[in-house]
Amino acid sequence: MRSSLPRRTAAVTALAVTAFSGAAIAGAAGASAAPRAHSTLSIRVANPVINPGGGDTISGQLRVGRSAGNASRAVMLFGHVKGADTGWTEVDAHSTDSHGAVSFYVTPASTTHYQLRFHGDQQISGSRSGIGTVRVSDSTSLTISVAERSIEAGASDTVSGVLSLDGSPLVGETVGLLSRVDGRHHKLAKIGSATTLADGSVSFSVTPPASSSYVLVFKKTDTNAAARSAIARIHIKQASSLSIRARLAAKKGHEVISGDLLGGGHALHHRPVTLQESAAGADTWTTVATKRTGKAGAVRFSVPTPSASEDFQLVFAGGNWFDGCQSGVVTVTVA
Repeated sequence: MRSSLPRRTAAVTALAVTAFSGAAIAGAAGASAAPRAHSTLSIRVANPVINPGGGDTISGQLRVGRSAGNASRAVMLFGHVKGADTGWTEVDAHSTDSHGAVSFYVTPASTTHYQLRFHGDQQISGSRSGIGTVRVSDSTSLTISVAERSIEAGASDTVSGVLSLDGSPLVGETVGLLSRVDGRHHKLAKIGSATTLADGSVSFSVTPPASSSYVLVFKKTDTNAAARSAIARIHIKQASSLSIRARLAAKKGHEVISGDLLGGGHALHHRPVTLQESAAGADTWTTVATKRTGKAGAVRFSVPTPSASEDFQLVFAGGNWFDGCQSGVVTVTVA
């Protein structure tokens, strides 16, 4: 008697990319009486003096012994407004990267002291950084902002700012725009200038060749002090790629559809990837499910074996740092 179950004959047009396997980092569980490793935490302020309305970057590095490789450790940023009666308050919390580094973007309304803190765990003792201070000037000020913090390669963006004196706009003054490409040890170079409008504003259209930093500057005049904005960054999204594979699952009557998500040549973890299906050759796609990639950028779906031939593809919508992409197509052929 012929079985009523569909018979899987082939899986074709599969696009395969070598999967990246994350390095397993084993943490030895010591005896309960073993002393905890000593940690230290540094702090650095990018711009010790900023203008009202501007922002600044507070960064630091967590080290354990002589090693800086302490990824995914929670570091808190605490702040204390100079002269305020209130004590230290938590401002933000981020996880360290693979080098133990962490950074925060702050926009204090007045001069503020900052400190980084790591609470520690069973293996590592807690630590606190020194004090970093961001002073907010109270005379001539120059703000900066960008229309989009992240854009596609070759796209344009707008850098804007407002020049003011004690809160009142400065009109008809010349403001320069400086720029440099991130990751290169180049000095900021002037790429343009504009005259402030009735509200003290200026704006520039820019097309960064790569992820870049921008600063607005106002030179001292006979009547007004010089001013310099904070640093504003425009990130160029990196390309991403997504592979796909299909195989018969160990569970009877199921297929495994899997793939690997890469961006900038590296595995992208904890990114949402969607599985879509279509009748074979129809090119009419329906969402099946969405899952996040693992540490090695891999994602895996288990689906019932279709009753008729089906096409499958994986889709990554992209985000602030990476372009979206979709995989090739695999066809599960049944008869």
